[in-house]
Amino acid sequence: MPRIPVTVDPELEPIMARYLDLRRQELIALKAALDKEDYDSVIEFGHTLKGNGSSYGFPRLSELGRELEGAGAARDRDAAIELAGEVGYFLDNVDITFG
Repeated sequence: MPRIPVTVDPELEPIMARYLDLRRQELIALKAALDKEDYDSVIEFGHTLKGNGSSYGFPRLSELGRELEGAGAARDRDAAIELAGEVGYFLDNVDITFG
């Protein structure tokens, strides 16, 4: 799998591992919500990701969050599952450089 290179503000280095761990935990909860067709949780996850992704140097996560929020609002399970997979791919393959 190709890595996703991202340069992030060095001030975020001490908290970056925790940020990524929290997103991975939330992704697990998102997948469980999708299994139950809990679209409110999908909207909430998307909204949170939309709001914090760019703040941590990951504009792509913010984009995915915006799209997830929309998929949840539209109750589009297939789109939400696909987007959750993209979030997971990003989290598994991001290659962070602090600088």
